[in-house]
Amino acid sequence: MSQQSAIDFLQKIKSDNELSEKVNNAQNKDARWEVIRGAGFDFTRDELDHTTVEALNHFERWSWEAKLLADWL
Repeated sequence: MSQQSAIDFLQKIKSDNELSEKVNNAQNKDARWEVIRGAGFDFTRDELDHTTVEALNHFERWSWEAKLLADWL
């Protein structure tokens, strides 16, 4: 697993509406991870948490942290 993959995922999800919709519309957390893995990304929740702090601006980070706190992923 890789922090670089988490960075790549965050960049991709900002620019790829289809992937974003698939992730957001997945039925549950396991289904979201399945979509993410199916798109070729391989990272852990901890790696994603760390990446959101480093790779996103304040407003983007707030949005992701709200989802993560809600146990979205």
